[in-house]
Amino acid sequence: MNVLDFNVAGPVICTLASLDVILHIILDLKKIRGRHASEFQQPDQYVPAVTMAAIAASTLLAFILVFAISIAWLFSASQLLFVWVVPIVDVPFPVWMPGAVLLCLGILLHGWSRLARRNMASSWTMGMEHRLIQSGPYSRVRHPSYAAYMLSFLGLFLMVPSVVTLVILVGIPGYYQVTGPEEELLISRFGDEYKQYAAQTGKFLPKCRKKQVIRPKP
Repeated sequence: MNVLDFNVAGPVICTLASLDVILHIILDLKKIRGRHASEFQQPDQYVPAVTMAAIAASTLLAFILVFAISIAWLFSASQLLFVWVVPIVDVPFPVWMPGAVLLCLGILLHGWSRLARRNMASSWTMGMEHRLIQSGPYSRVRHPSYAAYMLSFLGLFLMVPSVVTLVILVGIPGYYQVTGPEEELLISRFGDEYKQYAAQTGKFLPKCRKKQVIRPKP
């Protein structure tokens, strides 16, 4: 990915990432102000420490890299960015462009899922007032935030194949694995409501919905 390509992708990524951060800050402040003391008594859910470490490391690296892309574009320091991430190969336009699109889609989906959830906490910290969100991207997939991270991880790797972005990819199986215990937690909280919701939606990708054929009565 050369400097000219970076000057094309940089402003778009910087703008989308900034809007996503602002949205999260606003909604987080509202959530803190309206926080209820009562908490849902969560059952013990085991998530392997290796999985949590992979998720934490990949997510943190992805945030740092998106922030670095924005800063590098603002200060015209793209060469310093590429040296820092230890590039493996210089990718051509047909490779990095789809990567940039995936990254932008991931950022947009991340913001959309948070906007749909609004002041509702994450599944692991939900209170008694928590309700099952089925609007926005949640109407088609059960884990849009995780899907957003996966898209962003893959997009970053395609844009800048490097040692750093290769490490980021470990977050994809990590997020996939953590959905098991999380869905058990949601079933314990919402019961049949969540089971019915899960039957109608995909985990990360929308399910193909069959059209109902109305047959005339004989």
